[in-house]
Amino acid sequence: MLRFAGHALKAGPKAVQWLTKGIGPGEMALRVGPDIAFGIAAAAQTPGDFGDKLIAGGTQSLGGITGGLLGGKLGGKNQILSNILDMGGSYAGDFGGMMIGDNAQRLKDKMMGGEGLTAWERMSAEQQAQYAQELEQQILTQYGLIPGTREQYADPSTGYGVA
Repeated sequence: MLRFAGHALKAGPKAVQWLTKGIGPGEMALRVGPDIAFGIAAAAQTPGDFGDKLIAGGTQSLGGITGGLLGGKLGGKNQILSNILDMGGSYAGDFGGMMIGDNAQRLKDKMMGGEGLTAWERMSAEQQAQYAQELEQQILTQYGLIPGTREQYADPSTGYGVA
């Protein structure tokens, strides 16, 4: 397994050269720019620490760039087809990058002593716990089980005191 990873890392620069061969700087900016912009947006919107943001933005950008360039390569010399396939490849790579990023965030959280959740899953769990606490407090107050509250003397249908 490690030997395969080593061969893949060794072949990385050659793969980048193959993907970018024949693409000028202006066209490269138009193909890669939106993927980078969406990666920055993903990083900005991700809750959590800087590591979570870096993982989310980086994997989404790299996935989109790789998928887009690979898809565009399938179009050959036909510019319109290359652009359409680049766009489709960017979407597919973006989704693949999100899955990789989620798993990387889970691994990071587990290594840091957490439960192995993504930043979004941690935020959801915190909000659910907060909502459960608020709901419990509301029920206890509503039924007068918390002594010293005025709600126990109120008529719930009108909001005024019971006559």
